[in-house]
Amino acid sequence: MYKLNRRVTIRRWTTIKNEFGGLTAVEVANWSKWAEVRASNWVNLDIYNTRSGNINNDYQQGKWEYDATIILRYEKERPTRSNDTIEYDGSVYNISSISIYEENAKNFEVLKCTKIDSSINDDAPLDTGAIQVYNYTGIGGEVDFTDSILIGKHVFGCYKDGILFTMITTGIPIGKQVLYTDTTGKFTWGIQFEEEEIATILYY
Repeated sequence: MYKLNRRVTIRRWTTIKNEFGGLTAVEVANWSKWAEVRASNWVNLDIYNTRSGNINNDYQQGKWEYDATIILRYEKERPTRSNDTIEYDGSVYNISSISIYEENAKNFEVLKCTKIDSSINDDAPLDTGAIQVYNYTGIGGEVDFTDSILIGKHVFGCYKDGILFTMITTGIPIGKQVLYTDTTGKFTWGIQFEEEEIATILYY
């Protein structure tokens, strides 16, 4: 039996188009599970080698890419997908492959994962396109909200309870439109908020 004595977080992602036609990753769900984590390069479930890695370059800085084997209980209603990511002990792992292993009539997911150590020095260029998420919860009946943190931002996604609204910068919004006034950080929506309705703004 595997020692499922480590707590990991699984994060699920989707993509949306930004105004340039490119795809941006957006997290849609996350949950925690107990796991066995073997921070090593695997051969099979019972035999595995010592940690090894290959060099990888980012912003002209050397980093080392390491393999890991993460074993989870299989959930039929919520299986792990290959485009999910896993967080463990402060590091993020990408999933390279998933296999289902049966032991004593209990199914396990065996994930072959890769972690990249992202220790880059202070002289490395900063990512100025880092995506930020802002959420507002409606009280009911209002059509706008203002926050100084949203002044002068590059906004590329405006949602109400997951429904995409078309952003405009002039005029009066109607229907599924939202007016963004960048000088004040104000968003005016074409439809009134319902109580506890959540607006999500994606920007950088």
